[in-house]
Amino acid sequence: MQKHAFTLSETLITLGIIGVVASMTLPSLVQKKHEKEWVVAYLRVYSLLETAYSSSIHEYGTVENWEGCGFYRNTNNEITRINADKNTIYKNMIKPYFKINKDITGLSWDQDGCMPRRGLTLDKTQEFFFTGRDAQIRLPSGECILLDQTLNAHFTVDLNGQKEPNILGKDIFLFSFDAKKTGRIKPGYNEIWWTDRAEYCDIRSGNGWMAGISCGFWILRNHNMNYLHMSFDDLKSKWNGGSW
Repeated sequence: MQKHAFTLSETLITLGIIGVVASMTLPSLVQKKHEKEWVVAYLRVYSLLETAYSSSIHEYGTVENWEGCGFYRNTNNEITRINADKNTIYKNMIKPYFKINKDITGLSWDQDGCMPRRGLTLDKTQEFFFTGRDAQIRLPSGECILLDQTLNAHFTVDLNGQKEPNILGKDIFLFSFDAKKTGRIKPGYNEIWWTDRAEYCDIRSGNGWMAGISCGFWILRNHNMNYLHMSFDDLKSKWNGGSW
């Protein structure tokens, strides 16, 4: 009985086809893996912040009553945000209720902590630098939390430390004490406006402001990062603001 085998050229062609298919699908699979990891890390950090804040409220009250903290009012006497002292946040909320892998304090600009030195907005049009680097903590799970208002938030979190991509809305996120819902941690900007809106989670354009700054609201509601793969019109139609 005659046996047939692949010729060398047929084998090479087959391997070439497999290589092309792999090169087309592998980046997508890697990206999806990263997104799942980031979502899990994001939800973990948010839960830790909410739980720690809730526990600290029982002892000290809500943050506007803490030493060095309080509501900020504009010229019309309207509350627009909460000013919070990072040292008091650390003392009342972080140190007692967080399991910390590494406590990094007193860093100068030329010293590396667990936070990257710079990052990019989601649409990659703006670069920002973390200038206040003297209050960082690294969690056992790898996330780095900066107690600083470089991006107008009380907590800036890099979900994978200094590893790339260091992009707002991918692995860098903001959390703040909510001036409207006192007793809650808000997944975004400190001010009461410019927060829970699709305009600031558009991967293609910042729409006049910092792209990526509101993406945490989407993650808390949907437990995914599908906004990275949606048109802005689709994102707006599916954005369910006001609750998290």
